[in-house]
Amino acid sequence: MKATPKTKTKTSTTLFGTHFEQVAWVVPDIEKTANFFQENMGVPHFLKMENLRSRDLEGTYMGQAADFEFHLYLAMSGGTMLELIQPVSGKNIYTDFLDRHKDGGIQHIAYSLQVADFEEAVLQLKNKGSRIIQSLVLPVARVVYFDTYKEIGVATEIIGLTEAGNQLIEQLNSGNY
Repeated sequence: MKATPKTKTKTSTTLFGTHFEQVAWVVPDIEKTANFFQENMGVPHFLKMENLRSRDLEGTYMGQAADFEFHLYLAMSGGTMLELIQPVSGKNIYTDFLDRHKDGGIQHIAYSLQVADFEEAVLQLKNKGSRIIQSLVLPVARVVYFDTYKEIGVATEIIGLTEAGNQLIEQLNSGNY
């Protein structure tokens, strides 16, 4: 198979563009999905965080304070984070996704950088015309989700890692959790 030469196109740089971190699935049954990844794809295990509440995480949905709950599982595979999310209650981008895709699927991709660069990265994507649809402040990171469904078929998340977030990534990479 012969590779086609790449053509030069004008690119615009961002703080986050070279920091791809994650692919995230929103699913109706997180345990079933985690078992599939473990049994069929060889993912050794997931770090499980259950019953996370947006009220405890300064959560917003469509620009308003949010009240929703979700489960979140994380694992690393080949240097990329796999994230599984199951909404439990309330209105959020995860329930919106399952309303359209009842069996679940890839809902967002994410880029990460250090929390010190987070605001500038968010501003860069906003200035390119993307709209914020959800945000959370976790102990390990600040996160903002952008509506990039029309452009790439999924939402885009910007993750601003705290020191605790850097330690979590190290844990995930080492498998010691």
